[in-house]
Amino acid sequence: MEKSRRRRADFDATRRLGRHVPAKYVTGTQLGTSSGRGWKRLLAERWRHAPGQLGNAPGTETEVAVILRGRLPVRRRDHGRAQDCYAIPGTVALCPAGFQEESFQLRGEIGECLHLFLPGLAETALREFDADPGRIRLRYEKAIRDPLIEGIARAIRAEMLDPTPAGNMLAESLATALEVHLLQRHSSLTAAASSLPTARGALDPGRLGRVTDFIETNLGEDLTVEALANEACLSPFHFARAFKAATGMAPHRYLTSRRIEKARSWIAEGRLPLAEIAFRCGFSSQASFTKWFKRLVGATPGEYRTSYC
Repeated sequence: MEKSRRRRADFDATRRLGRHVPAKYVTGTQLGTSSGRGWKRLLAERWRHAPGQLGNAPGTETEVAVILRGRLPVRRRDHGRAQDCYAIPGTVALCPAGFQEESFQLRGEIGECLHLFLPGLAETALREFDADPGRIRLRYEKAIRDPLIEGIARAIRAEMLDPTPAGNMLAESLATALEVHLLQRHSSLTAAASSLPTARGALDPGRLGRVTDFIETNLGEDLTVEALANEACLSPFHFARAFKAATGMAPHRYLTSRRIEKARSWIAEGRLPLAEIAFRCGFSSQASFTKWFKRLVGATPGEYRTSYC
């Protein structure tokens, strides 16, 4: 019941993101959304855009848009001056929260564009850089190339189309990495202020033990990178890097691995129903459990149980 209430609260929070989108993307058709998935640090939406003039509704969150399919001319007008550019797959557009575009016209179709809405940029600026969010200005940029942003966008799209067992944690990690990158490369932070502290290397055995014990105790919960980082007394961004250095796996992959291993142990014991095992191991449904167990183990849970009977 408590888990259900938390998921409902997460759904309500993410549903409030991107409310300006219908008024802005008047020529578009939504292809998919992460709304309702419980992603706490971003909203991701896949859109197809027909040629035409976009609306100019200001966004309440930082927006990053990455073209995935389509090649087209684009014309924008800002402060009375027109600017033309040509967009291709991988082209990135960055629009800070509250920014209102004067005019933006698509002169061709965008087959697919991923729009990412980030509400936590100020929190990341304070936590990762100890910088006053009120003094930071994100740059408005159209038609730029940034391989890291494109890579993050494609990873988020893959998670939308083929959800993984620890997808919420993956989305949280990608959102944090994107926020840090935007602050370092696309904001008014000076080079000195935007440089992260020297890498701490791998987690020491004591902190790693606290984190892995916490994971084992809470395998069935909707764990977050922030919760694990708190156990290690690190920021989420530094924790993710230090954890991977210590274990060889990103936090979301480690969590998935431990859930599958625990499931194998319970299946071999033969005492619990498979549906109960799926729930205790944090899978959203028995169907999801069966799919990922077979993908990672090579047999369905039922087939695996039969091999031990």
